[in-house]
Amino acid sequence: MNACLLERKVGRLGLCHGQIPYVLSTLEHGEQTQDALAAQLHVCPAATARALKNLEAAGFVTRAENPENRRQKLVRATPQAEAIADELQTLLVEYNSLLLDGFSEEERTQLMSLLDRTIANAEGMLKDGEACDA
Repeated sequence: MNACLLERKVGRLGLCHGQIPYVLSTLEHGEQTQDALAAQLHVCPAATARALKNLEAAGFVTRAENPENRRQKLVRATPQAEAIADELQTLLVEYNSLLLDGFSEEERTQLMSLLDRTIANAEGMLKDGEACDA
Protein backbone atom coordinates (compact mmCIF):
# COMPACT_ATOMS: atom_id res chain seq x y z
CA MET A 1 0.00 0.00 0.00
CA ASN A 2 2.78 2.43 0.95
CA ALA A 3 4.61 1.72 -2.31
CA CYS A 4 1.44 2.30 -4.34
CA LEU A 5 0.77 5.64 -2.67
CA LEU A 6 4.37 6.79 -3.04
CA GLU A 7 4.40 5.66 -6.67
CA ARG A 8 1.61 8.12 -7.41
CA LYS A 9 3.69 10.95 -5.98
CA VAL A 10 7.06 10.26 -7.61
CA GLY A 11 5.76 8.77 -10.85
CA ARG A 12 5.25 12.22 -12.31
CA LEU A 13 8.99 12.83 -11.88
CA GLY A 14 9.74 9.74 -13.96
CA LEU A 15 10.77 7.62 -10.98
CA CYS A 16 9.53 4.46 -9.34
CA HIS A 17 9.44 4.32 -5.55
CA GLY A 18 12.27 1.76 -5.45
CA GLN A 19 14.59 4.12 -7.30
CA ILE A 20 14.33 6.90 -4.73
CA PRO A 21 17.16 5.71 -2.43
CA TYR A 22 19.57 5.41 -5.37
CA VAL A 23 18.79 8.88 -6.68
CA LEU A 24 18.97 10.48 -3.24
CA SER A 25 22.27 8.77 -2.45
CA THR A 26 23.92 9.80 -5.71
CA LEU A 27 22.72 13.36 -5.20
CA GLU A 28 23.90 13.47 -1.59
CA HIS A 29 27.19 11.61 -1.84
CA GLY A 30 28.32 12.42 -5.35
CA GLU A 31 30.30 10.00 -7.45
CA GLN A 32 30.78 6.62 -5.82
CA THR A 33 31.36 3.06 -6.86
CA GLN A 34 28.38 0.89 -7.58
CA ASP A 35 29.54 -1.51 -4.83
CA ALA A 36 29.80 1.31 -2.29
CA LEU A 37 26.30 2.45 -3.18
CA ALA A 38 24.93 -1.09 -2.72
CA ALA A 39 26.67 -1.40 0.65
CA GLN A 40 25.44 1.99 1.81
CA LEU A 41 21.84 1.13 0.94
CA HIS A 42 22.17 -2.46 2.26
CA VAL A 43 21.05 -3.82 -1.10
CA CYS A 44 22.61 -6.73 -2.94
CA PRO A 45 24.94 -5.76 -5.80
CA ALA A 46 22.78 -7.51 -8.42
CA ALA A 47 19.67 -5.54 -7.41
CA THR A 48 21.71 -2.35 -7.40
CA ALA A 49 22.99 -3.10 -10.92
CA ARG A 50 19.42 -3.63 -12.17
CA ALA A 51 18.14 -0.44 -10.54
CA LEU A 52 21.03 1.60 -11.89
CA LYS A 53 20.57 0.19 -15.38
CA ASN A 54 16.99 1.49 -15.37
CA LEU A 55 17.98 4.83 -13.84
CA GLU A 56 20.71 5.22 -16.44
CA ALA A 57 18.25 4.46 -19.25
CA ALA A 58 15.89 7.08 -17.79
CA GLY A 59 18.71 9.63 -17.65
CA PHE A 60 18.99 10.02 -13.85
CA VAL A 61 22.48 8.51 -13.36
CA THR A 62 25.56 7.73 -15.37
CA ARG A 63 27.86 4.78 -14.87
CA ALA A 64 31.42 4.75 -16.07
CA GLU A 65 34.39 2.47 -15.69
CA ASN A 66 36.57 3.33 -12.72
CA PRO A 67 39.99 4.27 -14.17
CA GLU A 68 41.65 3.02 -10.97
CA ASN A 69 39.89 -0.36 -11.07
CA ARG A 70 38.38 -1.34 -14.40
CA ARG A 71 36.15 -3.97 -12.74
CA GLN A 72 34.25 -1.24 -10.89
CA LYS A 73 31.63 1.18 -12.11
CA LEU A 74 31.47 4.77 -10.88
CA VAL A 75 27.95 6.13 -10.47
CA ARG A 76 26.92 9.77 -10.40
CA ALA A 77 23.73 11.79 -10.64
CA THR A 78 23.03 13.56 -13.90
CA PRO A 79 21.80 17.11 -14.39
CA GLN A 80 18.35 15.57 -14.92
CA ALA A 81 18.48 14.12 -11.38
CA GLU A 82 19.77 17.39 -10.00
CA ALA A 83 16.87 19.19 -11.69
CA ILE A 84 14.28 17.14 -9.77
CA ALA A 85 16.14 17.04 -6.43
CA ASP A 86 14.23 19.85 -4.73
CA GLU A 87 10.86 18.66 -5.98
CA LEU A 88 11.65 15.08 -4.90
CA GLN A 89 12.59 16.25 -1.40
CA THR A 90 9.41 18.34 -1.20
CA LEU A 91 7.28 15.38 -2.32
CA LEU A 92 8.84 13.12 0.30
CA VAL A 93 8.30 15.68 3.08
CA GLU A 94 4.68 16.14 2.00
CA TYR A 95 4.18 12.37 1.79
CA ASN A 96 5.55 11.84 5.29
CA SER A 97 3.28 14.62 6.56
CA LEU A 98 0.27 12.88 5.03
CA LEU A 99 1.25 9.57 6.62
CA LEU A 100 1.58 11.22 10.03
CA ASP A 101 -1.60 13.27 9.75
CA GLY A 102 -3.50 13.16 13.04
CA PHE A 103 -0.45 12.14 15.07
CA SER A 104 0.47 14.37 17.97
CA GLU A 105 4.03 15.70 18.19
CA GLU A 106 4.65 13.23 21.02
CA GLU A 107 3.38 10.33 18.89
CA ARG A 108 5.56 11.42 15.97
CA THR A 109 8.60 11.57 18.23
CA GLN A 110 7.81 8.16 19.69
CA LEU A 111 7.31 6.63 16.25
CA MET A 112 10.62 8.04 14.98
CA SER A 113 12.38 6.69 18.07
CA LEU A 114 10.90 3.22 17.55
CA LEU A 115 11.80 3.25 13.87
CA ASP A 116 15.36 4.34 14.69
CA ARG A 117 15.63 1.38 17.06
CA THR A 118 14.37 -1.09 14.45
CA ILE A 119 16.87 0.29 11.93
CA ALA A 120 19.67 -0.04 14.48
CA ASN A 121 18.62 -3.65 15.12
CA ALA A 122 18.64 -4.43 11.40
CA GLU A 123 22.03 -2.76 10.93
CA GLY A 124 23.36 -4.75 13.86
CA MET A 125 22.27 -7.98 12.20
CA LEU A 126 23.99 -6.94 9.00
CA LYS A 127 27.23 -6.25 10.86
CA ASP A 128 26.98 -9.56 12.71
CA GLY A 129 26.59 -11.45 9.45
CA GLU A 130 23.06 -12.59 10.24
CA ALA A 131 21.64 -11.12 7.06
CA CYS A 132 22.40 -12.52 3.63
CA ASP A 133 24.06 -10.41 0.99
CA ALA A 134 22.62 -12.35 -1.93
